[in-house]
Amino acid sequence: MWQKNVSFGCECQPSWFAFHLGLPLVVFLLLLAWLEVFGLDMALSQWLFRLEGGVTHWPLRNAWWTDTLIHSGGRNLVIFLGLAVIAGLIDSYFSATMRPFRRGLWYLLASVVTTLVLVRIGKNLSHISCPWDLTDFGGKFAYSSLLEPLALGAEFGQCFPGGHSSGGFAWIALYYFALACVPRLRWRGFALGLGMGLVFAMGQELRGAHFLSHDLTSLAIAWSVASLLYYVIFIRAARPSSRETLSLGIGKYQ
Repeated sequence: MWQKNVSFGCECQPSWFAFHLGLPLVVFLLLLAWLEVFGLDMALSQWLFRLEGGVTHWPLRNAWWTDTLIHSGGRNLVIFLGLAVIAGLIDSYFSATMRPFRRGLWYLLASVVTTLVLVRIGKNLSHISCPWDLTDFGGKFAYSSLLEPLALGAEFGQCFPGGHSSGGFAWIALYYFALACVPRLRWRGFALGLGMGLVFAMGQELRGAHFLSHDLTSLAIAWSVASLLYYVIFIRAARPSSRETLSLGIGKYQ
């Protein structure tokens, strides 16, 4: 099934990369620079903090709908979706109905897992603190922006990129999964992954767990991983090898 839908890809690599990777990354970097230059990360969090009526802590940090429903429930939803993909993969080795989706399911699993791993690595290397750890919001550490060194006396925050939102944004790979297997559903897949990530991001920002830039970075990682893996697994895989190309060329003149 997938071969028919991606056979066009190997003939337009420069434009494909420009549209699917170049343009989104430029937009992301411009947004990140905008947030950094004008201090909008802190401004937005301060506005949310005041909106909630916060004084010494984030009032919605432990609220049922932000903590239990969106945070814990969202994590459980991501786990369920992952198990569903694994179950579909296993079934594809026994069921003729699922067999045409096998490559797509492997792609989907690889994209989601790679996104989550990269975000986890980024958090381990990050010095950025969560808003709720900062003195502006009742915490004990001074604020450090993305491009500033760690503030004196602060600890490595490990809050960048946004971990919880990445669990939702990772499923933006459903766009490419559908593009390869059921093209008419690709925008629904895109909307599902983007929507999950936005809900998770908003829930965490209302709890004081992340700044907007943290979640934008998770989205950028998720989309970049999904796009690159789609190219490798579908577009590049559909391109004939050099030996096949040579034999086809010789055959034309025989």
